[in-house]
Amino acid sequence: MKKSTRIASIALAGMMVASTAAVSSISVSAAKVKKPTGVKAVNLARGIKISWKKVKGATKYQVFRGKKKIKTTKKKSYTLKNYKNGKTYKFSVRAVKGKKVSKKSKTVKIVRLARPTFKSWGSANYGAEIEWAKVYGAKKFYVYRNSKKIATTTKQQYRDTKVTPNKTYSYKIKAANGKSTSVFSVTVKVEIPQSPLVVTHKIEGDKVVLYWEKADGAKSYEVFVRSAGVDLPVKVGTTTATTFTDTIGVNPNAFEYTIVAKNDSEDLLPTGEVTFANIPDGSYQTDKDGNLHVFITLKKDETYTAGKELTEKLDQNDYAVTVDEESAKVVEVKDGIITGKAAGTATVKVELKKEGLAAELYSNVCALTGKAFGNKLTTGVVYVDVTVAE
Repeated sequence: MKKSTRIASIALAGMMVASTAAVSSISVSAAKVKKPTGVKAVNLARGIKISWKKVKGATKYQVFRGKKKIKTTKKKSYTLKNYKNGKTYKFSVRAVKGKKVSKKSKTVKIVRLARPTFKSWGSANYGAEIEWAKVYGAKKFYVYRNSKKIATTTKQQYRDTKVTPNKTYSYKIKAANGKSTSVFSVTVKVEIPQSPLVVTHKIEGDKVVLYWEKADGAKSYEVFVRSAGVDLPVKVGTTTATTFTDTIGVNPNAFEYTIVAKNDSEDLLPTGEVTFANIPDGSYQTDKDGNLHVFITLKKDETYTAGKELTEKLDQNDYAVTVDEESAKVVEVKDGIITGKAAGTATVKVELKKEGLAAELYSNVCALTGKAFGNKLTTGVVYVDVTVAE
């Protein structure tokens, strides 16, 4: 009897040991549910994607936004589709194995940044210019040319001057805030035209002659001119040559000529500009009405005496000098001498009354310049167009 009892006791003890081992085995197994690692959060075009590495033995995962559990999934990722642009979000993940769960993963933080959208793009002044709309939460933007990051800017526009004429470039951008970034914008393409035409000029009497080099692909050139005080340029001609001659207008303060290369398509071809103030100092010009114009430039308190010899030979009744109210603020005229008073432009009108004096004056001017020019001086009216510099 004692032997049986002893055997039973030993058996019972063995069962208890086995049971304890089983419980211990389950506890150890549960304790090995590791917390997820490699947790990431990235912005999508429409949502925030949270992803993590697979946890061995885990059957599902719990996703937390802050302290709130928002999703249980068997996958290794989850996309949050209910969000607010510009808001900061915090996420963590737990692994689940049976009835046991791991500790929370490391918390990741992300600023929700929408996909940037372009407002405009194109070539301007032989560079590429792009502009985009505001992105809530963005503190800077990354600019990519041909898939390579070329700049970081806090503005909503960028001008790329490191481009080559006659090439096309692709641009896209990303919004950023710290380590948070948006997805790429769409890609836009900008075609860069040829280098600008280099335009030169020379004055020949009342004419201006323009010169430039041939542009690749150009079949013709349109010529535009804008003078001082005029807002819009005026087209003055079209030519297939690389030179153009234009008649200078009366009393110009400044001219700006623009040459535009053209062909049969909508290809971007170069333009060129040349600007010059007044006709060169001391130049002469007759207008269509037969009046003579003399163009001079003075500094303040500087005098112009070219007309003194002529006026000294004349009786005061042979000519009349007129200076309007505005011109009188700029220059002073006395005894045939013009003196600069203040910066600006002025016109001094000299009317020759003596018979034959106009023809004589015209001959003298022709001799002075070494050639005939423009229209004959028939009215006996001379305009001295003065620019007084600062």
